[in-house]
Amino acid sequence: MSRFFLLSSMAIALAGALSSCSSESNLLPESERTSTTFHIGLNTQSRAAQSLNLANYDAKMYLYEGRDNDDGIVGYSQVRELELTDNYLTVEDLNTKTSYKAVFLAVPKGQTPKLPDLYSADIVPSYKEATTGYINGNEDETDKHIFRSILSFVASANTGTQSTVLTRQNGALEVRIKNIPDMQSVKLQVKGHTTMYIHDGTGGQVVTNGEPIVLSKTITDGLGASEVRVKINLLPQENITDVAGTDNYLEITTSVGTTKYPIKSDHSTIPIYPNQITWLTLGNGSGNFDVSFSGNINIEDEEWDGWIDNF
Repeated sequence: MSRFFLLSSMAIALAGALSSCSSESNLLPESERTSTTFHIGLNTQSRAAQSLNLANYDAKMYLYEGRDNDDGIVGYSQVRELELTDNYLTVEDLNTKTSYKAVFLAVPKGQTPKLPDLYSADIVPSYKEATTGYINGNEDETDKHIFRSILSFVASANTGTQSTVLTRQNGALEVRIKNIPDMQSVKLQVKGHTTMYIHDGTGGQVVTNGEPIVLSKTITDGLGASEVRVKINLLPQENITDVAGTDNYLEITTSVGTTKYPIKSDHSTIPIYPNQITWLTLGNGSGNFDVSFSGNINIEDEEWDGWIDNF
């Protein structure tokens, strides 16, 4: 075989290979980008959903992108963090056919701790690791609120506008006192969590982090009323029953002395639910509390309302 023939054959083969590769490359899909718009509302459970009034709330969106791990499990990493300035938020440059989780958080303006700056951290926490503070850890932080919504979606050219509604994640414990004359002071103490995870549990469950701290509220005004109420806002708990009254109790001082009432009832548990009030009524003579729950957080208490706007 001549050298010319060999070189010609190699050239033809190489040309054919390059032509094949070029043809296959043309068939590969190019990386596509898309956008989506969020319409953000607030739900107080006492009325229909309302627009989130940003004159009264600070709010942020934390965007997480799904990525396959080495073991084939999808984990979510933070790719964006935006402060809300309007009820509509458009997010650009999303990867199509990619899973995302958009977490929206809001707190009343002026409330501390503020919403966290997670994306600027030295090590940006993943969706499963990220937390936000609810209270700073002071005993008198008994009136805090926090709202959240989580929207999961797969980005596509047809995603369009998505609506999401934030709901109150904290609940409350309210004690109602009847038939106790000559009260001079009433103190409610209960342990509550300071921090919650950004992600939710099964069925939207609030997942708290860390050990609870003591929260306490004392009232001295209006104690001559036929029914006296004292309330502490709390992140959800499965059971605040404390038969011994070591941490969770009501303490009433009258002209004849002080009596401690442990937080206990005839029920097996006394839970705190998101966006609901757990009512305990004292005055049945047994020393136990009667337990009931609000159908929504707003029953007979206007301060739990949201602000009325069109959604």
